[in-house]
Amino acid sequence: MMAATINRQRVAAALFRQNGNRYFLTFLAIVLLLPCGAPAEPHYGGTLSMAHELDAAGFDAIKARAAIGAGGNAASLIMEKLFERSAQGELIPILGLAATPSADGKTWTVQLRENVTFHDGTPFNADAVVQHWQRLLNPENRYRGRIFLGPILSVEKTEPHVVQFNLKHPWIPFTTVLTGSRGFTSRIPSPQAVANDTQNQAPVGTGPYVFREWKRGDRIVMEKNPSYWQKGYPYLDRIVLRPISDHESRYAALVSGQVDMMVTDRPVHVTKLAVHPDFATYMLERAGATVMAMNCTKPPLNDARVRRAIAHAWHQQKYIRASFKDIVPRCEDWYGRQLDCGDVDYPRHDLEQARALMAAYGRPVEIEYIHSATPRGREAGVILQQMLKEIDVRVKAVPSDFPGIMKQLFSKQYDICSWLIPDFEDMSLITMAAFHSKSPWNVYGFADPEVDRLLRKQRLSTDPQVRAETLCTIARKVNAGAPFLYLYGRTFYVFAHEKVKNITVPDHRMIPLADVWIAP
Repeated sequence: MMAATINRQRVAAALFRQNGNRYFLTFLAIVLLLPCGAPAEPHYGGTLSMAHELDAAGFDAIKARAAIGAGGNAASLIMEKLFERSAQGELIPILGLAATPSADGKTWTVQLRENVTFHDGTPFNADAVVQHWQRLLNPENRYRGRIFLGPILSVEKTEPHVVQFNLKHPWIPFTTVLTGSRGFTSRIPSPQAVANDTQNQAPVGTGPYVFREWKRGDRIVMEKNPSYWQKGYPYLDRIVLRPISDHESRYAALVSGQVDMMVTDRPVHVTKLAVHPDFATYMLERAGATVMAMNCTKPPLNDARVRRAIAHAWHQQKYIRASFKDIVPRCEDWYGRQLDCGDVDYPRHDLEQARALMAAYGRPVEIEYIHSATPRGREAGVILQQMLKEIDVRVKAVPSDFPGIMKQLFSKQYDICSWLIPDFEDMSLITMAAFHSKSPWNVYGFADPEVDRLLRKQRLSTDPQVRAETLCTIARKVNAGAPFLYLYGRTFYVFAHEKVKNITVPDHRMIPLADVWIAP
């Protein structure tokens, strides 16, 4: 209950901070509705149902490629990591007991937990860990997340429950890779399920919940692991994750009691539910940024003057107010709360400067904007058209499904396209992938030799201060090249019925549903 109180106050304060008097009454209402009293004792049993916007894409690291939507939450309950990470950066043992670096920082030895089995009876040991990591590192498997693992040379078994990670050089983010919540890199699957080619559809891990059913577009069902190695845990008998893509339907499912929790970023629902007496509010503040990518390899956007002119014509705060009613933050870098870089020289709204740059370019500009085939995507297209009309740039808005957007981005067959810089526990990983000129994840075609040099410098640095300063310098240089428009910072809201207890919101991670119980 105390966690709900703290997070409700954070949501109310954020709304008030962003909107001033506009949400003053909402702020007062939330404070008046806060629960009080000591936290309740854990209660065992019951079923929790949670609604997500997106379904799973699968559960095998190579085949699914992304742990999105309900799939990410399900994976976190079924498959476990070697370690979790505290807010202070300390490793918390899960399947691993200790991780010890060598004197030169190029070797890490990990002691594994014994007497643990996967849900299919396969023993958890060094072989399971090594097989998983060798599969990820093998270039023939084309693991999409392999680009984030560049400094890892190999993983080998040294004893039945000891593995050794060998690095090219000392690497500060290594422990973050071991504990990362994004994707499947850190989660150890059953080697038998992988060998049988069933992991993608019916995942097997060592976690507190066992996979039971996945009906695409409808539900993912998991049941309590009766043989879980941590005694007395978890609390719920069953968790059901329901993908409900329509936002109104998801909201209706929550308020009608069909689901107990939901994730949303829709302002009308956030403002209603934040003051609803039956629901508690939790704000997930993530690093990263939602952006409009601009293709630096294709005319007319291969000219930095045109990109900067468009950036000066774009008014981020007006867009946030129109589309999100100010419930998400504006941003000018992608580091979130991980780094405070101060002013990063992003071209802010300035029509006079935008028109001067277009005059210097001296030719008419017509471009296509590829957006998601959703109401919000269409709305973004209309707003972009209106803003760029101010500098005589004509925009044709073109809707597309998600696979189509991905194909055009990674083949660089677009002018402007919806995209995002995803959140990582250590944003240096995605920074290297997104902006190095040779990276396949550099969908913008952005190329700056100085940025490449700085990216190598931060990767090799073992001084946290030097590394932080280098990452901030990279943000300034990327912003100067304007390879994208910032739309908004990545903030989401989770609403849960008051009967759902012990919800916590760790930084840069999803809500740990295995910690939750339902009051009788």
